[in-house]
This record gives sequence, structure tokens and C-alpha cells, in this order.
Amino acid sequence: MSKKIDQEYVTNSSLRKILILAVLLVVLALLIPLSASIGLYNVSFFDAFKVLLGYKLPGNEAVALWLRLRRCLVGVITGMLLAGGGTIMQAVLRNPLASPFTLGISHAAALGVAIALITGSAGYTTMWFMEITSPYVLPIFAFVFALSQSLLILLLAQKEGLEPRAIILSAIAMAFTYQAILALLQYLVLNELQIATIVFWMFGDLSRAGDAELQILSLTFPALVAMYMLLHADLDLVSISDDVALSSGVIPWRVRLVAVVVSTLGAALATSFVGILAFLCLVSPHIARLLIGASHRYLIPTAMIVGSILLLIADIASRTVLSPITLPVGIVLSFIGAPVLIVLLMKGGGHGHY
Repeated sequence: MSKKIDQEYVTNSSLRKILILAVLLVVLALLIPLSASIGLYNVSFFDAFKVLLGYKLPGNEAVALWLRLRRCLVGVITGMLLAGGGTIMQAVLRNPLASPFTLGISHAAALGVAIALITGSAGYTTMWFMEITSPYVLPIFAFVFALSQSLLILLLAQKEGLEPRAIILSAIAMAFTYQAILALLQYLVLNELQIATIVFWMFGDLSRAGDAELQILSLTFPALVAMYMLLHADLDLVSISDDVALSSGVIPWRVRLVAVVVSTLGAALATSFVGILAFLCLVSPHIARLLIGASHRYLIPTAMIVGSILLLIADIASRTVLSPITLPVGIVLSFIGAPVLIVLLMKGGGHGHY
């Protein structure tokens, strides 16, 4: 009788989580045509929705709608990559404040992209504009720099035995170092056009990614999502304790290494094409944890969908608050993410746990 009750509870709990995931997917599916319909050129919500189903619009409407849909698709993919990476980081470091942003990984990736732009590895600069001719070079530079920061964090956590708070503080110190190096380059090396390009790029903007960038994201995104999900069982064990993981046949340091490399690659891809998006990778896992619980089988996809929803909402706000002026989405996201994070921490009793 007791086993039957337990089985029914597990079944009902799983159905509830699947229902929440389905509702979030519907919200995301509605936000995409809604976001695509907003702009100076009038395109209705239903026209945007029909295009997603394969319907073709006449010339000008089709061009305007594709530019907006491309922006939305970039937002969906980068939001999922960052939110999934944040969820993995929080699990392997057992720290509710861990994320690619707070750990300085995004700042390291930003420095890598800046160096790629400065050296001309990704394109060239004229007197009037900067042209990106090799967009695939940007994520390579971003990943190399971000991975060095990630491995340093793992070294501090594994070898030096630092507490979670000390790891965060050390990562913040490194993030300030990357910002100082970038500021030094701007002061000594860059011209006014390069400085303006890099400063605006660091604000975070979805419209910067073109067709080539979207293609790169679309090709790498499925593989990264698959790797995120393959880690879910190991993350459940490692997030409890290393002893529990070892007793279950899981090697904690190996899981941490794989998880950090995968989440770093996702953060580097997102940062290299849209810039730094603060708080998204930190807030999304906490919201998902409130909705779905701590099981990473459901937590990872929920956090990814929540990340995309938050980014699309911030993008809609960035284009409507001061219309016709379009604000960088990274700025709007910071205004949304900061109070949301404070509220979540207060609901968690000041510890960030749920």
C-alpha cells in the first residue's frame, strides 16, 4: 500500500512538472510572434505567427519580419545557453550565487572578443566602420579566455578548498581584473571607433547578430543542450555532496570539469555574439527551482525556457519603453534582474536556497 502511494506521488509530481514545462513553452511560443510584431514598421501578431507556420508575406513586410524574427531566435538561443550554464554552475559548485556572470566567465569571454576585434582576427576596421568578416573567430577567442577563468575557478574550489563565498569573491576580483585590462587597452591602443564598438557591444544587444551568427548558434545549440541534459543525473548527486556522488560511482572532479567546460562553451557563444547579459544566468535557475524543484532532469530545461522568456520580455521592453529609441537589452535586463534576484533571495530566507 505504501509503495503504491509513493508511486502515485511520483507520477503526480512528474505530471505536474511536465505541465509546468508545457505552459512555459506555450508562453515562449506566444512571446516570439509578439516580439516580432513590435516595431516602427507595422506587422501584426497574427502575420508574425503565420510566418512561423510557413506563410509568406509580401516584400517589405517579409524583410522587416525576418529581421525581428532573427533577433527573437538569437534571444531564445542565447537565453537558453546562459540559463542552462548558470544552472549547471550552481549545481557543481553547490553555490546559489554561481553563474557565468558572477564567476567572471562572461567578462573573460568579453575580453577575448575584444582582443579578437583589436587584432583584426575577426574582421577589419576602417576610418568609419568596423566589419566582422569571420564571425566564427569570435566564439573561439571568447571560449579560450572564458575557459581559462573557469579552470582557475575549479582549481580554487578543488585544490585550495575555498568556501563557496570565497570562490565568488575570488571570481569577482578576477572579473575586475579583466575589466581593468580591457580599459587599459581602450586607453592605450584603441581608436575612437574601436572604443565605441566595444563599449556598445558590452552593453548587450540582440540585433548585432546577423545571419551568419544565427547559423553558428543554431548549429551548436542542439549539441550543447544535449550535453546539458546528459549531465542531469550526475548533477543531482554532486549537488548533494561529493561523498554521495562517490558512493554512487560518480567521480565528482570529472563531472565538475565536464560541466564547467560545457557551460563555459555556452556562455562564450552567447557572449561573443550578443555581449554581456547580466543576471540572466543567475536569476533563471532560481525562478525555475521555485517552479519545478531541484531535480536537474526538469530543472535544466525549465531554467533554459525561463531564461529565453526573460530575455524576450527584456527585449520587448527595450523597444517599447522609449520608442522609437531602442535600448540595449543588457541594460534593461539588469533593471529587471537585479530586483528579481533580491526578491528571490528574500523568499529563500537570505540564503538563496528553496
